[in-house]
Amino acid sequence: MRASRTDPQRPTRQLLEQLPRLQFSDSGCIDVSQSPPALLRSIAEDAETTLSTIHQGLGAIGHLLAHSAVPIEDDTIGADSLESLGFLMAELCDLAAACMILAARCRRAAGADDERAG
Repeated sequence: MRASRTDPQRPTRQLLEQLPRLQFSDSGCIDVSQSPPALLRSIAEDAETTLSTIHQGLGAIGHLLAHSAVPIEDDTIGADSLESLGFLMAELCDLAAACMILAARCRRAAGADDERAG
């Protein structure tokens, strides 16, 4: 089942579904100047929502970790779990940064196209 455009619970899935619709240059890089403005705005919105979701989730994980000091200290929560959580958090941070860059590029290109049309 495909998530609807208005489903705020699936921005990452929607973003990944839309990325192949972007135009690419001969060197294999995204060419936002050749992509439709409506697509760029939609991708920017999903990237920004994904970024926000990641930030909120990482904040919640940090809050939980701060209140888990005793189980961490007495090894109820093992070091391997904390290490895995650290790797996940690092990957999510990388994804958030990529979403921020993608959203900015798409917004800039869509805005420039709107200015040319207006």
